[in-house]
Amino acid sequence: MKKIIISHGDKGGVGKSIVATVLVEVLVTGGHPVALIEGDASQPDVGMRYIGHEDRGISLGALPLSRAGAADAAVADLSYYLEKSAADRDVIINLPAGAGETLDGLAESLAAVADALGFDLYATYSLGKGEAPAKGLAKSLESGLMSVIAPHHRIVLFPAFQGTPETFAWAHSPARAQMAHGSEWHEAIFPALAPTTVFNKFLNARGTWAKVRESGTLMVYDKIAIGRWLSDATKALEPILAPVLAADAPQA
Repeated sequence: MKKIIISHGDKGGVGKSIVATVLVEVLVTGGHPVALIEGDASQPDVGMRYIGHEDRGISLGALPLSRAGAADAAVADLSYYLEKSAADRDVIINLPAGAGETLDGLAESLAAVADALGFDLYATYSLGKGEAPAKGLAKSLESGLMSVIAPHHRIVLFPAFQGTPETFAWAHSPARAQMAHGSEWHEAIFPALAPTTVFNKFLNARGTWAKVRESGTLMVYDKIAIGRWLSDATKALEPILAPVLAADAPQA
């Protein structure tokens, strides 16, 4: 089945856009056409990277998905877009900060739409360090967007640039222990790209990594560091990317 992979995490600045970029790169590199949906049309962080590169199997869309008081309209617009413009490909949705407040209440409707259109739902959740992000994740897992996604189709990410896992409130949350007990549960450390100068070069690059690597605009070390980081990031996301990676593996 086609897949919708949602890059979630309600707190801003936790790396949702970087995670979405890696997801796009992995799928495109594997030969999978991708529809990238930006959930904040005013700040299409990932979409800006791929404008003009739709011929490489990437289609772009932007929808306002953080719409307090208009959740029904947001989910309806997303559903229409999936049916009209993304029915033939895998979908990456880069959620903006606060989108959970819009989508959590209508998670069952979104899941029903995905099922009717032949999509499997997946999600990453990039954590912030404090109590509020931990409580937001717990709520989503209990009754919101993350609750309608199968446990083996979702992964919680500790962004390494913010610190080690034990410094996150989620690491000590009773909800974490409860969710992990007796069920398949995925967590991973999402690696940081260092130094900052190399990270900024990656952020400001335009096009797929394959095109950027061949463009001659990066120094040798930049290419090595970014390539290593992309490999590590792909490994971190492998639990939910396994169906795609397995499909790309040579047959015996």
